[in-house]
Amino acid sequence: MAIAVFGVSCSLPEPASLPPGHFAFGVFGDGPYRAWEIGRFRHVIEDASRADLQWFLHVGDILWYPCSNEAYADRLEAMNSLGHPVVYTPGDNEWADCHEDIAGAFQPLDRLQRIRTTFFANPRSSLGARVMRVESQSEDPDFTEFVENARWQRGGFLFATIHMVGSGNASAAFAGRTSADDREVARRTRAALAWLEGAFRMAGSDGVKGVVLALHGNPGLERGPEARPGYGEFVDRLEQLAEEFAGPVLLIHGDSHTQRVDHPLVDRETGHPLPNFTRLETYGSPDIGWVRVVADSVAGRIVQYEPRLMPAWWLW
Repeated sequence: MAIAVFGVSCSLPEPASLPPGHFAFGVFGDGPYRAWEIGRFRHVIEDASRADLQWFLHVGDILWYPCSNEAYADRLEAMNSLGHPVVYTPGDNEWADCHEDIAGAFQPLDRLQRIRTTFFANPRSSLGARVMRVESQSEDPDFTEFVENARWQRGGFLFATIHMVGSGNASAAFAGRTSADDREVARRTRAALAWLEGAFRMAGSDGVKGVVLALHGNPGLERGPEARPGYGEFVDRLEQLAEEFAGPVLLIHGDSHTQRVDHPLVDRETGHPLPNFTRLETYGSPDIGWVRVVADSVAGRIVQYEPRLMPAWWLW
């Protein structure tokens, strides 16, 4: 990838070629928020479109404000311009926090419904210029409204998106919050737990080598249960399932805008990190960049996390 700035050619190194038996996918989130980040976002789209990827995963917070139908349409157009399938799971900025004046003082549940109809009109298909088929939780008669929760398999790995957002999984107080907002959190968390458990159940029965989960909200894996408002039940169940699963488990999220790869989930009896569990968090505004993840489908493990950060002075 190369651009010219004031007559100087600037570039990011091209990603290394993939060895036989390997595949890669991209991860992006929490941006662009501000007008001066749009240029770097365009370069993310160009860079990722040229890369050898099976899909591009957007873990939410597609904007900061406003939460307008026009802003949604703009982001949908951008996602569909990317040359790979795009799998998107929502963040809090695009619906749960839309009650804020700067966002337009919308009713969050109204915005949630608009997000679903705008980005998940065909829940069995990804977004992007090249689409791929996915399984949707909405196919389950118990969870028909959850068009956004997707699942698919590739190279011995099972992938699933889970709609859990920042702002305490949308449990944070705000003026005008009603019991309907609380019921939404409870219902969506129940769906998330069912989708999580179903993913590991499928992984066990299908002989899957690894499980990759993606959500927006930072669930506080490094904190104790009492410091995880909105995520405690989910993290507890994730810990149990990861401990029982023989293969690698990767959790991808955004929300706290810190690009990192670490092992924060611990066995509460021993205090030791779970050896098969890894967390990947992607970049977030004001940093605009993506991470290429490379998997070895023969060995059944993730072998590389390549950060690709767009320089701050790439404004157009």
